[in-house]
Amino acid sequence: MFRHILLFVVLFNLPACRGKQQTSSNTPEQTDQTTQSQSDQLPADFNEFYKKFHADSLFQMAHISWPLQGLTAVQLDSNRQEKQAIYWEKDKWRLHRPVNFNSGEFKRKLQVLGDELVVEQISYVAANFGLERRFVRNSQGEWELIYYSDMLETAK
Repeated sequence: MFRHILLFVVLFNLPACRGKQQTSSNTPEQTDQTTQSQSDQLPADFNEFYKKFHADSLFQMAHISWPLQGLTAVQLDSNRQEKQAIYWEKDKWRLHRPVNFNSGEFKRKLQVLGDELVVEQISYVAANFGLERRFVRNSQGEWELIYYSDMLETAK
């Protein structure tokens, strides 16, 4: 099980190892692997925010609500993990880079709740693991990440 998590983390962060010149034009509404309710329409400015969030590290850090609430996996022993609440801190943050959903390795589900909340779930197709991010429009009208659950085993 630990190998699956490690594999997913490596694959999720692989785009970060490539040069900065390579950018993904993959947006939530353009990808074949995104599922979204027909009644759910992404707010007009969300795609632009999403692209910039993954392309500009300073923008990303400025658009996260610190300390960031979420969940992480804690290894109890060689065979067991436990979900644990966490507050992610700036100094421990690993920048998020775009994921190529067209490869078929990852699948994304977006849930839009009004004009102010977008919940993104990304799952690794080959294993039973996934992550969740929640983005909200703040009082200044800007999008920010308010919740991040890193790679955890998901229910079957």
